[in-house]
Amino acid sequence: MTAHSPHATLIGSIAILLWSTLALFTTQANLVAPLLLLTLTFGVASLLFFIVYLVKGELKSSWENTPKSAIFMGGLGFYFYHFCYFYAFQHAPPIEAGLIAYLWPLLIVLMAGMTKGNSLSWTHLVGAVIAFIGTGIMLQSKGQVTDVEGNTAYHWTGYAAAFACAFIWSSYSVANRRFQSVPSSAVLWYCLITTLLAGTSHLMIEAQSWTPSIDFPATTWVAILGLGFGPVGIAFFCWDFGVKKGNLSLLGVLSYTAPALSTAWLGLFTEAQLTTGQIIACLLITAGALFASLMPNKKIPLAVETKGI
Repeated sequence: MTAHSPHATLIGSIAILLWSTLALFTTQANLVAPLLLLTLTFGVASLLFFIVYLVKGELKSSWENTPKSAIFMGGLGFYFYHFCYFYAFQHAPPIEAGLIAYLWPLLIVLMAGMTKGNSLSWTHLVGAVIAFIGTGIMLQSKGQVTDVEGNTAYHWTGYAAAFACAFIWSSYSVANRRFQSVPSSAVLWYCLITTLLAGTSHLMIEAQSWTPSIDFPATTWVAILGLGFGPVGIAFFCWDFGVKKGNLSLLGVLSYTAPALSTAWLGLFTEAQLTTGQIIACLLITAGALFASLMPNKKIPLAVETKGI
């Protein structure tokens, strides 16, 4: 049985709180093309981490102690997840896109429970079911949401991108357990790889929308900086540490609080109108997560194991 650090689990939960603001900031930055937004936000995060680890004198040791395979996996995981996330929010209603993307906690619980040396608590299973029901209710209670141009029709690719988010991030989080010895400062290199990939992709694909002055409103720049420092910056350090040293199954279930918080932020700070069904669903999602986190003692072993993790 793999030992779990309560301290690491707590740090990992901070990432969940920060990620709950991702949808709000992304919606506020919807004037920026997805790849350009990816470049700018991860550029901010990279600069933040570079300064921190330069001051701490850990840049050289971090590079030397981080396997290049980990940097490759982390960079690609960050890049594809956030590109799909930003794309989804520009091609689908924000509440629905966010909730589809937040299927990743359920996938983490299931994937983690089937890995070698791990098992699921019965409270994790019950909490996951309750939260999943809440997510389903919310997806069925979609309101009339319009984009910035007043359109109510959204392309199916937005929903597909949101589903891709769920699979990419859950797979990355579980696979990242193989690199438990890698320092969490390695997140710097993941962010740098993502910035380089996004910048190159932007110049190749979105070059026609590039403006040298990047003349965005002040609120858009605030959103970009908020993304870079919070859900795209500090959150990744916390999550990286949490999934490597903490209780991954518990973190996966606790992640169900993020959709509820994320939806609440959208309802409070944007023009998105919450329906009664969505509010009830938020309560179910939060209740499921709290149930799983307060009673994690009795466990039932799973017979299925996956090698290599």
